[in-house]
Amino acid sequence: MKNKSIEVYLEKAADGTYWGTTQNLPGVVTAFGNSLEELKINLQQAYSDYLETAMEVNEEWIQEILNANVFVYRLDIQALFKLIPEIKISSLAKKAGINESLMRQYATGKANASEERAKKIEKALHELGNELLSVSF
Repeated sequence: MKNKSIEVYLEKAADGTYWGTTQNLPGVVTAFGNSLEELKINLQQAYSDYLETAMEVNEEWIQEILNANVFVYRLDIQALFKLIPEIKISSLAKKAGINESLMRQYATGKANASEERAKKIEKALHELGNELLSVSF
């Protein structure tokens, strides 16, 4: 896993706690936080502890993951709207060229987006992010 990223699935619990769980490591590293930033800090610490323990017990796979230290955070569309409630479903649907009713079904988990549709939503989110980054006061 040299120079590869570590995939982390994100979710937000009903109590507002953020959780992250690795997806492509031997075993699982998980952490939580009261904010997304706190979760990322806690996950980095949990990952460091994971590596330290693996080295201490001389796990065979440790060399495969020593250089994998870039985290890529992933979440499903339903989790997106829970994680960032400031995003308006109707506005994102319009930006992505998706029917608002269908987007609401994705947001509530009543329907699952195809890979192509998910990429459209991702592209619209990135465009929105770039627009926000261009704002100056």
